Amino acid sequence: MKKVFQTIVDKDYGNCMQAAIASLLELELDEVPNFIKYKDGWFLELWELLKKHGYTYNGSLYNYENNKRLHPEIDSTKIENRFHELKEMEGVHSYFYASVYSPKYYDSIFQVYHSVIIDKDCNIVHDPNPEYKNIIKYPLSDEIGYNGIVDIFMIEPMVK
Repeated sequence: MKKVFQTIVDKDYGNCMQAAIASLLELELDEVPNFIKYKDGWFLELWELLKKHGYTYNGSLYNYENNKRLHPEIDSTKIENRFHELKEMEGVHSYFYASVYSPKYYDSIFQVYHSVIIDKDCNIVHDPNPEYKNIIKYPLSDEIGYNGIVDIFMIEPMVK
């Protein structure tokens, strides 16, 4: 993993995802699209970039403690957090793209997400926002666990 930092810090137009994906794939920032510019079409851009570099997207893992917090009517006995599955995955050199709540822009009404890179143990190993290099806790990390991780993209090498 190569630590690439975002150049735009903005609640609606920041490029943390661009920097996180560049970090994960060990690319320069300008080699990765700024996904926020694509609004609803960002996933196709991500898919094409991953394919170009020999990876594929195999779905997401969600932090069900966060879902239970957002939807208290969920029967918690019928859901299981699957983050433990990371240990069996290759990822991108054992790293994964994940989302947390933005330390700068989070509030209980506007739940702004922020992109980070994690290891197989859900440790945040790179935050592309240079302002967060010494961050101790992400929003809701105590309530939802897993260092505040909300979801994880399962990006894996393509099967040849």
